[in-house]
Amino acid sequence: MKINFPALFQTPLHKYKFFLIFGNDTAVFERAQSFLQKKLSLIPKTLAESELASTASFQPSLFESSEQCPLYLISHASDKILSHLDNSGQGFYIFTSEKARAQSKLVLHFTKSSNTLAIAAYASPVTTSEFEFLIEGMSLPAPVKGQLFKAYQNDYRGLLNTLAQLRLYGNEVPDSYDDFFLKSSSSSEEFMLSVHGFLGRDLKKVTETASLLTSADLIPFLRLLARSFLTLLELMSFKGSSTPIAWHSLKVPVFFKDQPFFESALKQWNRDEISSFLRKILTLEYQIKYSGYTTSQVLPCLFLELKPR
Repeated sequence: MKINFPALFQTPLHKYKFFLIFGNDTAVFERAQSFLQKKLSLIPKTLAESELASTASFQPSLFESSEQCPLYLISHASDKILSHLDNSGQGFYIFTSEKARAQSKLVLHFTKSSNTLAIAAYASPVTTSEFEFLIEGMSLPAPVKGQLFKAYQNDYRGLLNTLAQLRLYGNEVPDSYDDFFLKSSSSSEEFMLSVHGFLGRDLKKVTETASLLTSADLIPFLRLLARSFLTLLELMSFKGSSTPIAWHSLKVPVFFKDQPFFESALKQWNRDEISSFLRKILTLEYQIKYSGYTTSQVLPCLFLELKPR
């Protein structure tokens, strides 16, 4: 069967074993893949196309129950996978292909088979079904739902960021949702510029970039800063070593453009300083949520941690 992306939310997924996401919009690729994973309630195992034939012999993980089916993710799929589908093991399979088009052999196969579903990933605004799925479990007043949908229907990433803020602040969110969440906030690129400044202990850069943070940005920014310094802590085993950093083996992948900043940070920080900084971040998040700390109170505390001990 073949459907467009909006129709995905009304489709009974458990009827299918194989899913193909094809098209030319990478953002919709991400949205479709995320929906499939959450709906199937499974964490995918990434496979290369060449490994597909061997899934029938894969042993289940000790952390999986015997009744739980695995979920496999194969990116950049080609027509070569078609000869292996019938011999694949149990579980669900998500294939993605940016090159496949509606009349290609790969898509046509997924269109005709009863246990396969082809999902067209072309530009699509957030639909009402997707919006309801994303806010599932959140107790939001109807007017707030309407404001969020109207403000972010064409900004999927902005919607995710705003919903993350709502979940982080929980019952401490101010009554005026529109003033707090629907105003302009810093972008993830601006966040990373500031994170780079902290990694390099560059007070001038940090001061220039962190001044752009709004009160609504503080907790998301602290979470990003904490993740970055946890990665730096993991990298400390490479400090002073001639061994190349195994970027692919890190718990949290580091984008190649950010790797030089982490390499430089290894010369600027030691384990004790990183541990102290991480404790400070956790303390500040607590004070933001329960003591109403603002940017004028949070940033000076962070700046103090930049001074070498």
